[in-house]
Amino acid sequence: MGSKDLLASVWNWRKNLGTVIAPETASLLARSIRTLTVRVERQNATAQAVAEAMTEHPKVAQVFYPGLPAFAGHAVARSQMKGFGGMLTLELKGSYEDAVRAVGRFQLFAIAPSLGGVESLATMPVTTTHHGLPLEERMRRGISDAMIRLSIGLEDAADLIADLEHALE
Repeated sequence: MGSKDLLASVWNWRKNLGTVIAPETASLLARSIRTLTVRVERQNATAQAVAEAMTEHPKVAQVFYPGLPAFAGHAVARSQMKGFGGMLTLELKGSYEDAVRAVGRFQLFAIAPSLGGVESLATMPVTTTHHGLPLEERMRRGISDAMIRLSIGLEDAADLIADLEHALE
């Protein structure tokens, strides 16, 4: 939708690639965009609470989350962001097997290699996004065998923390 002059430069791309969304998709998008701010605010607050709780857990070696003052990029994130996002990474004290066991015990976190949505997800980079990299390269990038990446959804923070605590028993 726009003036003929504005649309002229993208007309052939639109025609050839079919980049017009279906009406029902447009309707769902228009409907869901109205609550995006509320959902992102909730996700940020929940991720912050989970990150803070996990920094205290005896089986967690490190929590990577820009909302934590100990995070290397915290000052930059604080100056650029209103919230710190819904993604965080836990590096467990232990081995690959310990991380696999913890992920297998999740009851609320679904296991999925995705950034998620309204549901909280968990994945292990060593088995998904960084699976094909040799050990030396993963270590150079800071990707250990005991890392669990979490994408926080809209569940209650206390419920997610309890699920993590149970999984790490």
